[in-house]
Amino acid sequence: MPCSRRRALRLLGAAAATTATTATAGCVRSDTGAYALIADELDLSSIGRPYLRPDPAAVDAATRVDFATERKEAHLAELFETGSVTVEQWPLVGRTAWGTGTRPRPTFLRRDGSFYEVRVADERVLERDRWHFAVERVDEAPPDDAAVARPPFDLSDQDERVLDAALDAVYAGNDGFLGDPEFDELQTVQFHRGLDAAASALVPAPSFAFVEYEGEHFRTVAERRTVEVPEWTYAIAEVADSRAEFSAYARDAIVERDLDAAGLSASARRVLDDAIAEEPRRYEEGAPPSERLDEALGALGIAGDLEPIDANDDRVAFRNVVVEYRDGGYRFDLVVTP
Repeated sequence: MPCSRRRALRLLGAAAATTATTATAGCVRSDTGAYALIADELDLSSIGRPYLRPDPAAVDAATRVDFATERKEAHLAELFETGSVTVEQWPLVGRTAWGTGTRPRPTFLRRDGSFYEVRVADERVLERDRWHFAVERVDEAPPDDAAVARPPFDLSDQDERVLDAALDAVYAGNDGFLGDPEFDELQTVQFHRGLDAAASALVPAPSFAFVEYEGEHFRTVAERRTVEVPEWTYAIAEVADSRAEFSAYARDAIVERDLDAAGLSASARRVLDDAIAEEPRRYEEGAPPSERLDEALGALGIAGDLEPIDANDDRVAFRNVVVEYRDGGYRFDLVVTP
């Protein structure tokens, strides 16, 4: 019997719970929080993913329902023809977690044998009024006289995609260890500019009040909401017309710091050495961070953006700091767990 993504997530969560308990049984955690500095060795001799995007049209939009490929290709055509393009909700330039926000990372494209760097020339957040559709799981069966949709759904291709995304959103927080997630807010699917709300049978009022899917029941919800939408203006520039030239250029753009030239103390170097050691490739401390960890984080460029640990309600991360250290390339992440 075929197993859907939603059912697979539920089964994975149940099976992984025991594994997670066993795996963490011997792990010592501080009552006051923890800082984990994690490192991976990085081969900078040949630049590839995630910095060089082989198929930029495959980059997902920051939405539950992706943009059509034709829409992305139109954005790319404008970018290469004019040197810039302004888009909503499409992170063509890669972004990495940085505290409670994100930051762009070096991003390159290849076209007709030449290599290009894409940068964020401008960014802003817009307010937009948009329709949202969602389903909410209910424990009891719907009333006998309720309109209930069951597969196969008699919907347009667009609405099928929206409904499927809404069903997936119910389990969007399931990472295989937490079981069935619980959300404080309804997980909705936004009708962005790539979806035609006027042609939808799901908004402003769905034609069915409930959905029955794989033995579970869901109540449908349609709402008009004001949302914040990221808008980016991208600029492109040719940087090389050969692989060797590109690798040299990209390496300089990706490597942020040379820690060997940072004048670090012996104790700060021990922090970094523990993080890059083959086992366990991490350095951990409880809160507050020690002077040696502060010095190491300062050299990595993280310390200036680090808030006191009690300022965070949830875990935050500072990811993808690429440096040269001890004649090698390394990517460092800091994970802060309150």
